[in-house]
Amino acid sequence: MPSSSTRELLDRLSVSPVRLRVLLARLKENELRTPPPVGGFAPIEDAWHLRDLEAEGHFPRIRRILAEDIPLLVPIDGDELAVQRHYLERELGTALDEFAQFREATLGLLGELSEDQWSRRATFEGRSITLRDLVSTMAAHDESHLNALAAELQQAAGGVDSHAIGTAPEALGAAGSLSA
Repeated sequence: MPSSSTRELLDRLSVSPVRLRVLLARLKENELRTPPPVGGFAPIEDAWHLRDLEAEGHFPRIRRILAEDIPLLVPIDGDELAVQRHYLERELGTALDEFAQFREATLGLLGELSEDQWSRRATFEGRSITLRDLVSTMAAHDESHLNALAAELQQAAGGVDSHAIGTAPEALGAAGSLSA
């Protein structure tokens, strides 16, 4: 059984696909594809970025950490992928569905690990990290994108309370809990 801090970390990861879907559900097509005035990803680019990072970064990295002794993990250039893969021209539903599917697979890998497994090490971006470090970074990365999206949508809506657009896990009810 995971410790309470591990359960909290897994719960944080599990709500990200739901939060992303809630945040983007009511955007019009042009709003999905318009980057914020201060720069950065358009909302649809955030969705594809999170999907690709989960599928090609997080999930394979976790598998390697669990299977190999101190693997060297390769970073992914999200800005480059956005351009190469034409995120602005892609469909939102596919990104949302696949992000949720890959995240579920990731959570399946993490759900029943021992404390020793959470302490397994890898080398990433020139430093030694544990699996727990990687997963904590994943959660923080998700939250940075989701919180930025929520802030942009709040500003565009004229100051609507961010909880009303799904930034708080408790606002998600049962959908925010980790499935078995």
